[in-house]
Amino acid sequence: MLYATGYLEEWNAFWRQVPGQSFREDHTPDIFAAEKPLHLPAIRQLGEALAADLQELATKHPAVGFIHTLRDKMDKNIDQLNHCKNDPKRRKRMEKNIKALTSPFHRFQSELQEYHLRLGESE
Repeated sequence: MLYATGYLEEWNAFWRQVPGQSFREDHTPDIFAAEKPLHLPAIRQLGEALAADLQELATKHPAVGFIHTLRDKMDKNIDQLNHCKNDPKRRKRMEKNIKALTSPFHRFQSELQEYHLRLGESE
């Protein structure tokens, strides 16, 4: 969802501010100061559409781990996309892979179009 809305980098930048990400080598304090707050426009409807699509996929593909495998493939392609900024050919391939992996998410895609329209109207 964050990739599709263009907020993935903002999300990652926010979490880079959070102490305690070195696993067992440090800890996350109960309270910390963030220099740059996380700002995500209203994405509730996107989340609900995504959840409905995931429920439908889980019903259509009852194999154990199907959703996790799909998520892992998407994460891998998005990570690779972020690391190939200077390679247009590879970048295009990663974008094509992501589009193919997200093709079953019909409600989400429809809501994403509406989201972009609403976002454009508010600017």
